[in-house]
Amino acid sequence: MKSKALLFIGIAMLITGILFRKIFSFEITGLILILTGVLMKTVYIIMKARSGEYMPGSELVFLFTGLALFLSGLYLRSISFDYINPALMIVTGITLKVIFILLFVKKVRQNREGLIE
Repeated sequence: MKSKALLFIGIAMLITGILFRKIFSFEITGLILILTGVLMKTVYIIMKARSGEYMPGSELVFLFTGLALFLSGLYLRSISFDYINPALMIVTGITLKVIFILLFVKKVRQNREGLIE
């Protein structure tokens, strides 16, 4: 349960950081919370891979593509790029990251139940 706490605290910090940046305009505090949350989630995934509970596979394409779209959308929004809708890129990136999380959880559960060798 300790490792799951790391994941859930990371998700909570990420959400809190986004809220701090958007609602309260605490840019630096929000950024620190977001980066810490992402780091905690990354550590969780690495711990699962090292323990053998998670075997990285093709679902990582969703994660990396989602991150690329999300970060590109944030950058394009900050420079007022008119040719591509940055909000669409951000939403698509978040959607792909959610798909990765669902596939990750499914794979860890299957591995725990002995369905993956």
